[in-house]
This record gives sequence, C-alpha cells and structure tokens, in this order.
Amino acid sequence: MNRKILLVEAHDSFRQVIGAFLSKQFEVVGVRNGIEALGKLSQGFFPDAIVTDTRVSGISGAQLLSQLRCSGLFADIPVVVISSVENDEEELHFRQLGVHDYFRKPFSPTKLQNRLIQIMG
Repeated sequence: MNRKILLVEAHDSFRQVIGAFLSKQFEVVGVRNGIEALGKLSQGFFPDAIVTDTRVSGISGAQLLSQLRCSGLFADIPVVVISSVENDEEELHFRQLGVHDYFRKPFSPTKLQNRLIQIMG
C-alpha cells in the first residue's frame, strides 16, 4: 500500500513538478489552497503526511496547521512546510506550531522525499 501525501501548493507548475517527483514513492493528491485541503480531508482522504506552502489562498499554511491540530481526527498527521520567504521568525513560528520540518525554496526534492520517508517511518 502506497503512503499518501496531500500537497497544498498554489502554483500549478510547482505543484505538478513536486507532485510528479514525489509520486515515485507516494500517492500524491495535489490541491491549490487550504480550503481545498480541508475539503479533501472532510471527503475522507486521510494522508500519511501533508506538505503545504506557507502562502496559500483561502487560509494560510499557519491557519491550516492550527485547524488540523485542533481536530481530533487530523491532529497527528505530520506536516512539512515549504516557504519562499527568507525569514527565520516565520520558520520558528511554524516549528512552534508543530511542523515536522520546514524547507525554504529553492530546495532539493530528494531531501523532501527522504524527510517524508523518515517522518512516516
């Protein structure tokens, strides 16, 4: 059984490239924003991990993470954040919210894949 990743990324081309790369190891479902992510979860899609950009429309990556952590059903899903912002304070904020890792763009897709494998055991 393939492990499932929910990929939340606003930029279609970036979502497609990262999704295609990760699909070699995982079943990847990509969505454009936090609202679509919550919709997928409410429809019964239960991923083994979530990869989200910090800057997505609808609700931010931080708001998505907060909603997940408040949920009894989705609170324990590991979350990895991707950011295009060069800001140590933002990274610290996300780490305090409980993300499992934080990557700054540009990053190595291989490192992301390896980290996801490590997180999911």
